[in-house]
Amino acid sequence: MKKKMKKFGALLLAIITVFSITGCGGSSGDGKSASDSGGKDSSDIPTATILMYTDWYKEGWKALEEHINANAEEVGFKLEIQTVAGGDQGDQLIKVKFASDDLPDLVKTYGPKWIDAAASSLDKVVDLTDIIDTSDYDQDLLDTFCIMDGKLLAMPVDTSSLTGVLYNKEVFENLNLEIPTDWASFLTVCEAIKQAGITPVYCTYKDTWTSQLFPLNGMSMDIAEKGGDFAAFLEGLDTNQIQYEDCTNFIEAIGRSKELIESGYINETYLSDSYDNGQEALINGDAAMIINATWTAETMAGKFPDQIDNIGGFALPTPNGENYICKTIPFAVSVPTCAPDQELSIKVLQYVSSTEAQQIYASAQPGIYANTKVECDLLVAQQELKAAAETGNSMTDFEELVAYKYGSLAEYLLNYYTGTYSSPEDVVKAMDEEVAKNAAAKEDSNWN
Repeated sequence: MKKKMKKFGALLLAIITVFSITGCGGSSGDGKSASDSGGKDSSDIPTATILMYTDWYKEGWKALEEHINANAEEVGFKLEIQTVAGGDQGDQLIKVKFASDDLPDLVKTYGPKWIDAAASSLDKVVDLTDIIDTSDYDQDLLDTFCIMDGKLLAMPVDTSSLTGVLYNKEVFENLNLEIPTDWASFLTVCEAIKQAGITPVYCTYKDTWTSQLFPLNGMSMDIAEKGGDFAAFLEGLDTNQIQYEDCTNFIEAIGRSKELIESGYINETYLSDSYDNGQEALINGDAAMIINATWTAETMAGKFPDQIDNIGGFALPTPNGENYICKTIPFAVSVPTCAPDQELSIKVLQYVSSTEAQQIYASAQPGIYANTKVECDLLVAQQELKAAAETGNSMTDFEELVAYKYGSLAEYLLNYYTGTYSSPEDVVKAMDEEVAKNAAAKEDSNWN
């Protein structure tokens, strides 16, 4: 994973040229926070900076940021949130900042597994084991996603999300449509919606990451068929005992995603339409469905609070009706070892992960939290997908937990949709080749 310094410097310069990190509250990119401490002279109160992806700066963080900065004298610090665009390029920038020890006070990521793969060393983040009070947290979740090598290396300061189909209830009701339970009935519903002059499924592949949600759901079936032990499946991927070409349900899901395109069941401008376009189309009834996750409902609730109750959710149907809800890991905050003031960083994380702060966060952004003491009213889409997960099938999302990255699934998928790749098998072949390359770079004997 590590580059020679000459190559590393060139990469860093190129990425910095492309990206800029901005404070969310500063319209001119001046790094100011979204709120201050009531206009008081608080120059003696330190300001802590958290770096995260732009899409993660939603109502919860905005509310918590405002609360902290309005009560800076009481909590003992002010908060500034900086963001960087998400996707593969954003991931690369965060990796470079880890490698060059160029991180602020705190950083929000997919968790220790991702950090280990991105930074090549867990020594890049502070061990929080005896520092953060986790008594109010789901210990199984912490053990699975936040603890590595016996060390607590991150705290989940966000919701878990559930992937599936978000749909416009009014469109379904007006067309007398039932929730589809298998792939055949899903296509029947799509045809009825198309005949009514409405886009059945709105795809937003200008934001390329949104293309991945459909096929990733297929991986849940592969995990189930290989015994249902998520940890064992992950271990298989990490040791070359399981390759992506072995994941037949994943491959078939890739094929079904293109079937929607070829059947005319998605928007013609899917390659140029954005994530925001999809939300607007769904809420306005110009589209009946989008395939994404409950984080989209959370974002829509902030934009369209009076209409969000009209958005429901159901599991993405499969041919045999074994429909899985894929549960993503909650994004988590870590303290970098290169933080300018570790004592301040730890103080901030102790507060933002406290039940008090998490309740402020959750009240503004309802969701499924790792802190078991948090109470909030779930959005309709969250309620329905959560019920589907609890009464049916659910599986943890694997993609940010694998030891060796498989490259850009979004890029592979778009190559398939536009004809560069001729089959779903081409996609998984590219994934396996990239994994093998990354494993060889670390001299992993499992790939000899």
